Amino acid sequence: MKSERHAMILEIIERSDVETQEDLARLLKERGIGVTQATVSRDIKELRLIKVLTDTGAYKYATVDKAEAGLKDRLIRIFSDSVMA
Repeated sequence: MKSERHAMILEIIERSDVETQEDLARLLKERGIGVTQATVSRDIKELRLIKVLTDTGAYKYATVDKAEAGLKDRLIRIFSDSVMA
């Protein structure tokens, strides 16, 4: 059950901008997985999810791998824009 819930959480945050634990709990419940806020909080910790800034200025949950990839791209872009040829 836990592994199925974790897989569903990862799928949800991949497809949707989830800003809060309450949003995540609601989206899980809509998919037939009843959870408490405490369970969602533990799942977020176990999955090592972090909040990242979106293009719109809001925050959303993401995996560390996705966040690091986005940061790498951003640093490359900043470096490229600041180096004079």
